[in-house]
Amino acid sequence: MSGAPTSPVKGMSWGSAAAMAAGLDAELLSKVSTVFVPSDDAIKAYVTSSGATSADLATGSGKSAVTAHVIPNKTLTSADFPEGSSSYNTVAGVPLTVSKAGGQLTVSAGSVTANVIQSDISTGNVSALDCVHGAAEKATIFLIDNVLSPVV
Repeated sequence: MSGAPTSPVKGMSWGSAAAMAAGLDAELLSKVSTVFVPSDDAIKAYVTSSGATSADLATGSGKSAVTAHVIPNKTLTSADFPEGSSSYNTVAGVPLTVSKAGGQLTVSAGSVTANVIQSDISTGNVSALDCVHGAAEKATIFLIDNVLSPVV
């Protein structure tokens, strides 16, 4: 995944590259969803420890790994998550638990937990005209410090 494209959000270019390699970048962000994107440092650490490559992301298991970070049909902000823990189904069908304590969010899938390091990142997919007509924001991104679902 060297040479990852730049992202308007600092620390998220490798996450963008992962979604692109899996062929899911535009598809995911054009739908109503909440996306937990591992930071560049989290993805680099995962790649170093696992040996996964961007080619691995183009496989079925790679796409499942990317979509395991996506809650479909809900555009949630940090204010929408209640104190305590809430469970959500992901696009991949993997349960995701979001926990909130004192305003700090963590997200877990299986035995892997990640801290939210930047929240409520708008994808900007809605125009002013869309807002006037009642359209909602299509996707909200949360930058996290760990890869939740590894490529197998």
